[in-house]
Amino acid sequence: MTIDDQSRDSGAATVQRRAGRPSREEALAIEALILDGTIDAMRDARYATLSIDALAQDIGVTKQTIYRRFPSKDALIDAAIRRKMDQLHAFARDTASAAADPIESLRAFARHMFDMMRKPENVGLAIFIDHASLTDVAFARRRQQWHVMLMEPMKTAIATAQAQARLAPGDVEVMANMLFDLLAGPVNRMRYCVAPDTALGGMCEDRAFSARFDVFLRLYALPPNCCAAIK
Repeated sequence: MTIDDQSRDSGAATVQRRAGRPSREEALAIEALILDGTIDAMRDARYATLSIDALAQDIGVTKQTIYRRFPSKDALIDAAIRRKMDQLHAFARDTASAAADPIESLRAFARHMFDMMRKPENVGLAIFIDHASLTDVAFARRRQQWHVMLMEPMKTAIATAQAQARLAPGDVEVMANMLFDLLAGPVNRMRYCVAPDTALGGMCEDRAFSARFDVFLRLYALPPNCCAAIK
């Protein structure tokens, strides 16, 4: 599982504190700074050695500031992952509203996921999550929940395309998993220390994505204006 990242040179990265209780805007900016810093720390640390003390020092807040908002390391990690999921879901909603053709909407979201997953920092994040899941049963259960959240926009886009007779009837989850597996192949090879260009089979990013998405369409796409009944 992997998650997209937005630039951290927004207001959250340079929170200006005034004396007294923080305003709502300041509190939200501090929370965003903590959660983004947590994602960064997860990319570089093992689950067992992820330190709230070191995180607080890196971010520039006190440990008490973190614990007032998140009572445990697990709660902090869960909130950080869910924040990134919320950003991914927002992108999916914007994509769906901007594209008249459901296939183009699905393509745009799939390309976003493809680019997102291949970022070296997100490969590192996936490795962290894998390691933590192997050593902590509760973390592994949360990982399953995060994966469901990750797949939800793709399943929604596929169901929309089916409803408009652009994709064949069938199990939405099976189809979403097929597309996810096609997109994740290069990422899995990168996780085994294969160079990014080798992981893409010597193709550029555009060709590598198009080849995978075209395989999905050959499996499931219906011609435009197809009158096939949706079961």
